[in-house]
Amino acid sequence: MQKPIIYILIILMLIVIGISCSVNEPIEEEDPYALWKEQPNEIIVFMSKADSPEGELYLLNKDGQITRLTDNNRHENNPAISFDGKKVAFNGGDEDNQLTWEIYILDIYTREETQLTDNNVIDAHPDWSPDNSKIVFGSFRDTQGNPSGTADIYVMNNNGTGLTQLTNSSWEDNDPEWSPDGTRIVFKSTRNTQQSGREEIYIMNSNGSDPQRLTTTRGWQSDHDPSWSPNSNQILFTRFEGSRIWYDVANFAEDWEELTPWNVHRVDLNGNVERLTNNSDAGWGVTLYSADASQILFGTIDWITNNSNRVIGGNHRLVLIDPDGSNQQQLISDDDHTGTLEYFDW
Repeated sequence: MQKPIIYILIILMLIVIGISCSVNEPIEEEDPYALWKEQPNEIIVFMSKADSPEGELYLLNKDGQITRLTDNNRHENNPAISFDGKKVAFNGGDEDNQLTWEIYILDIYTREETQLTDNNVIDAHPDWSPDNSKIVFGSFRDTQGNPSGTADIYVMNNNGTGLTQLTNSSWEDNDPEWSPDGTRIVFKSTRNTQQSGREEIYIMNSNGSDPQRLTTTRGWQSDHDPSWSPNSNQILFTRFEGSRIWYDVANFAEDWEELTPWNVHRVDLNGNVERLTNNSDAGWGVTLYSADASQILFGTIDWITNNSNRVIGGNHRLVLIDPDGSNQQQLISDDDHTGTLEYFDW
């Protein structure tokens, strides 16, 4: 008659032991870089102020390791990785005095740095030719080399020699990027709108000839940071869609809704524009195809507001989408760089 009770006690003991084992089993932590490790690109270089008030360049590799590339009291930004993945071009200088901004090249693995320009004008937004032999960039200088209120596009050898002016407009030409097939350069310009802060996307031959406008804006729309598809047939860009000029940020904390959003768009070489995202409050944005064109990576700032709807901060995030604009995913989890991460390349 005692056997059923013994059996019940044994069963209860087994259940308790099972629960105890399950409680004590280590919980496997989620890899914050899992999605990044699935991507075809090998590295990301980005600017962040996580360890420096000026802003430094950092490298994210395929293991999920973040390495600081620069360490000085200079502001670095607008990184561009060479086509062979060995070097990064960028502009550096005093963040509060853009006349000090010069073009530099950094060897990612030896950390050897080379300064390519040295003058009293704004030199910024460098990019590489596909053979890595030349650098194209925007420069706020006139024909005599003095500071100018508008930029033109220049090209030079990767050692700083052979400086050649590609555009000569009384309006701004900036943000150049070389097509992967080497035949064209895309850039933004106000030469059609003839109004500061009303940029549109243009392409030209790599020698500066035959400029053609691809996008048309209206109101206070403004197109920025164009980048090529791997097959050189399409161009991604971010369009500012606010209700006032995009750089009127003196009172941004209160007026932020008038100064957003920025959304990802795509244009082909015939000028057909397609909007890919519809973020109502996102700010900022560099937009880049992955190496195999299977994904698009862009940057957003998700604004943090208080009870009075005043901006008190923002999370700077890298977001991955499919080529049709669907399936938005944050590429890496929030970390020490989330508050200040800006321009990047991969």
